Amino acid sequence: MGFLRISDRRKEMYRINIIGAGNVAYRMALFLQGAGHSIECVWARDIEKAEKVVRALKRSRSNVFATTDMGLLPKADITLIAVSDDAIANVAAHLPHKECFTVHTSGATPMSVLEEAGLKNAGVFYPLMTLSMNKDLDVRLVPFLIEANAPQGEEILRNITSSIKAEYKVCDSKKRLQFHTAAIFTTNFLNYSLSLAYDIASPDFTLLLPSAIESIRKAFLNTPAVSQTGPARRGDTNTITKHKEILSEERFKEHLQVYEFLTEKIFRKYNPDKQ
Repeated sequence: MGFLRISDRRKEMYRINIIGAGNVAYRMALFLQGAGHSIECVWARDIEKAEKVVRALKRSRSNVFATTDMGLLPKADITLIAVSDDAIANVAAHLPHKECFTVHTSGATPMSVLEEAGLKNAGVFYPLMTLSMNKDLDVRLVPFLIEANAPQGEEILRNITSSIKAEYKVCDSKKRLQFHTAAIFTTNFLNYSLSLAYDIASPDFTLLLPSAIESIRKAFLNTPAVSQTGPARRGDTNTITKHKEILSEERFKEHLQVYEFLTEKIFRKYNPDKQ
């Protein structure tokens, strides 16, 4: 089953505490408040960062407040933890309202860390996209991976994704980690490859934009295997040699290593008879 978008669910509005004040916390707070939910409090170790989130929320006349004292967290329907992965367990262990439905937003951290911290009503609300404080984003473009340890929690997360008009998929921690790993290839590794292309094509890197967009489009429409092209796919050793000559300069040493590695992998996959 793919991602779901259900727009006709009943609209439940929730009181939400935000734990964290980084990129994800900032965007999630705005997404949720924009959908009508009430952000009650923003907690962070750095009060200035927490107040930055609060100032953004108060543009809509919110009564939210910032604090560095967990003892001041009000009771809410949901506590949303949006901190670094290695801080989730410690933060969860110090939350004052253990009965509150608490979720984290990590793709690589299992839901069990919340349960191990004594939180009986636990879940995960992971946005499968990089969120930035400095870049506005239409939340309808963000797919969410959701998980909860009880039907009531899953229902809340379904209601939330419906309220922000986003797509979602229910999956366990292992499957979510698989998505997180796959996203490294489509984002971080892809960006690294683009950085190499930037060096080679500079100062006219933007000329590669149409072909890059078309490659991504075809890969998602037809599957990457069907869409694979290029000299390695064809077994065109003459063109491969010419490319390696271009990359023989010392400044392209790193680029040549990557080119040779990926070319070999693609060549072996699609030309077993030529090995």
